[in-house]
Amino acid sequence: MLSFLSVGHLSAQDDSLNKQIWRSIGGQGKWDSLQYLAFSAKGNTVSEELSNEERKFLFNRTTGECRFDGFSGSDQVTYLFNFKGSSTDKLFIAGNVSTDGQEIKKSIKNQLFADLNLLLLPTLIEQRSVQFKNQEERFIGGQKLTVASITSSGPVLGSKLDGLIYIDQNTGEITRYEYTDKTEKISYEVSKYKEIGDGIRLPSLFSAASNDKRTCVFSSISSFVQVEQKKFKEL
Repeated sequence: MLSFLSVGHLSAQDDSLNKQIWRSIGGQGKWDSLQYLAFSAKGNTVSEELSNEERKFLFNRTTGECRFDGFSGSDQVTYLFNFKGSSTDKLFIAGNVSTDGQEIKKSIKNQLFADLNLLLLPTLIEQRSVQFKNQEERFIGGQKLTVASITSSGPVLGSKLDGLIYIDQNTGEITRYEYTDKTEKISYEVSKYKEIGDGIRLPSLFSAASNDKRTCVFSSISSFVQVEQKKFKEL
């Protein structure tokens, strides 16, 4: 499910639009060498188990170790888990170890998938199951855009892809992302690419005009060469 987070090259469709998108975020080589990624986000909360407060994720792409810090109601929550399927995990609620909390654990993992589907949108073209096809050119707001379909033959981060992305032909940046989530049509204006380290850039603002609750803001995004291991083991 999260194979694209593992360090190592995955085959990508060899076309100029694909390469242009990779160049816009710093290049596939730099992305493949990234090991630790951390981000803070707010908005687009996918479960009532989680409060609509700023949440933080830190994870190791190689080992799958992950740390979540956020809120459930007024209680501070920290969840230490492995997104590659290891059963070893620790959940802390209001500073105390919780031996239950299956629903909130599930909600946190689903939130991670939802966040990464947006934050890492430019990298999804790398997935073997993803079909990425040039559709047409359009002029919108003075920009010359390429509109391409993005679909997947199987789940990517828990759900199939089936939508349209709009790419600025001058920069290669994705400026809009449209798809249907169950019965709701979502249209995101994508902007504010941020430097996260080592020349890698990722989009930080996904604005949903039709449903403000869907808007997601990544206030900070960082990559690291090393992280203290206690971050994945201790409160």
